[in-house]
Amino acid sequence: MILIAVGNTHTQIAHTEDGHDFLVERRPSSADIADVRAQLPPPWPRWLAQEPVYIGGVVPEREAAWRAQFAREQLCPWDPERFHALLPNAYRPPESLGFDRRCCLLAAAYDWPGRNLLVVDAGTAITLDLLAEGRFRGGRILPGLGLSLRALAQQTARLPELVPEDRTGDFGNSTQECLLLGVTAGAAAAVDAALLDGRRRYPDLDLLLTGGDAPLLRQRLGHGEVAPQLLLRGFFLLLQ
Repeated sequence: MILIAVGNTHTQIAHTEDGHDFLVERRPSSADIADVRAQLPPPWPRWLAQEPVYIGGVVPEREAAWRAQFAREQLCPWDPERFHALLPNAYRPPESLGFDRRCCLLAAAYDWPGRNLLVVDAGTAITLDLLAEGRFRGGRILPGLGLSLRALAQQTARLPELVPEDRTGDFGNSTQECLLLGVTAGAAAAVDAALLDGRRRYPDLDLLLTGGDAPLLRQRLGHGEVAPQLLLRGFFLLLQ
């Protein structure tokens, strides 16, 4: 089957046979979809022409544009609200919980059974969601690394626009280093603060990281497990 997960910044186009192993192509969500399809290497053209396709995401107009690329009989309907039957929660209104958060939480609950976890998805936004005693207990949302860097560049006169990258040390000796260290250290501090708050009630709370900037956060934090395909795994589970 084909899973297409449309994010704010990137879209993942994935092929899987068992829901555990994924062959993934990652493209900017703003890219022309016809061009993306034309540039995918074999055997993608055959897969995209023959296999069932499931589309989900957080950008409705881009999801609709992807759906327009396929014949109606190839597109498979699915129910995003099924999440609430699979993982108890008190989120209100229920439909406002994002697709990416649903997928990551569901995969964490199924693949780390019985574990209390802070599930951190480090993408355009950074979401920190508490999974404890078999329930989604709530979360926090903050700007992602790239979004923070863009905001600093756009809302100031002289700060440069940068993309997230690894920097060692605690304090920078150039404006570029100061920005990169400041944004990454700030996000890492927010994760550690959420862990500390969660451990007051759940002392065995562990950290699970995913998303494009998860490796950078893991490097700064010095702890936590990285699960690169958590979202795709959860998307697959939502379909079962």
